[in-house]
Amino acid sequence: MRKNWRLRPSPMLLWQTLVPGSLFSVTERLQAAVASKQLEKANYRDAVIILGYWRSGTTLLHELLSLDTRYTYPTTHACMNPHHFLLTEASVLARGGQGMKRPMDEMEIRSGSPQEDEFALLALGARSPYEALLVPSILHETLKIGDPQDLSAHDEKNWEKIFMAFLGGVSARGMGRPMILKSPTHGYRVATLRKLLPDARFVLIARDPWTSFESVVRMWRTMFETYAIAPVLADDAIREAVLADRPRFEAKLASGTAGLSANRFVAIAYESLIADPMGVIEQLYQRLELGDFETVRGALAAETKRRGEYRAKGSLPSDRWKERITAEWTALLDQHAALR
Repeated sequence: MRKNWRLRPSPMLLWQTLVPGSLFSVTERLQAAVASKQLEKANYRDAVIILGYWRSGTTLLHELLSLDTRYTYPTTHACMNPHHFLLTEASVLARGGQGMKRPMDEMEIRSGSPQEDEFALLALGARSPYEALLVPSILHETLKIGDPQDLSAHDEKNWEKIFMAFLGGVSARGMGRPMILKSPTHGYRVATLRKLLPDARFVLIARDPWTSFESVVRMWRTMFETYAIAPVLADDAIREAVLADRPRFEAKLASGTAGLSANRFVAIAYESLIADPMGVIEQLYQRLELGDFETVRGALAAETKRRGEYRAKGSLPSDRWKERITAEWTALLDQHAALR
């Protein structure tokens, strides 16, 4: 728990936080000791990092790129159980089990599915915008801490330590293959990622801001309803937070990616990926020099056929919010029109 969460103490709340926290600390130390030899061989080179605001298609792109067995990625099990995944993941994945639908859409998740590492960072104690999942009232505040460089020196150093330690485990589990990472929050912190992973390559995926706006609002609401231990925000309060945050996100993103060479940064439109997944992914392989595309062509064709005509849910904002989006997101709307 953090002071800014402003939660009312209770015996149940203390039990729910202190007891699991103590157990997680023990298992984390045990994992580090048991897997020490594996962790020494971690490979941080040649990572591929997917960028994009929430509800822009980052999960779809992550899952498609992760079909290439020459790469590895954080699994859902690893991200939800970062304190012990090196000890438990093999047996969990061997058992298989049914998948589940994400709270905000119809995409299926399994224990072995590619997952965003932000959940692991939150669980391990790094400062994260996802603190708001537990305490929705602080959403405005937490959206401002996505960039470690905006934190105190202590919190920034702690964030970097936790991030690199988790990646070390992901790399060890993946036998040292290059990692494919994805989290919408990474768009705030590209400068830090470039410092920690100096030869990483970046893919930005962007979706029509008009249709994604309400989708982001719905995402936060359903996530709050699933995870919050405090009252949920009203939809208009979420809209205010998203409206204010997006320009800040785009400014961080532009600053962080400035100066990257053409073979280290590529931007694509979600609409283009949906229309021609094979063609768009093949271009990414060529432009980012990801390896021989023919190696993954068959798996990608089979997966896109399996998915069929899936489209992310989207609805247009009301006239009132359209006016505000037009006024406050002018540059973003122009950028996406040019990308398409």
